[in-house]
Amino acid sequence: MSERIEIDDTDVDLLTQFLFEISSPELFEQATVELCQRWMGRLVDG
Repeated sequence: MSERIEIDDTDVDLLTQFLFEISSPELFEQATVELCQRWMGRLVDG
């Protein structure tokens, strides 16, 4: 069964930024628990 995740248009830029930063630790910071918690807060709170 396939589940679909719906993302508001206003959240696309934030999600794009997250994906870019998390996939480029040499440009930003290494993925850590703290980094993930900060991003979770940003993504949930919008």
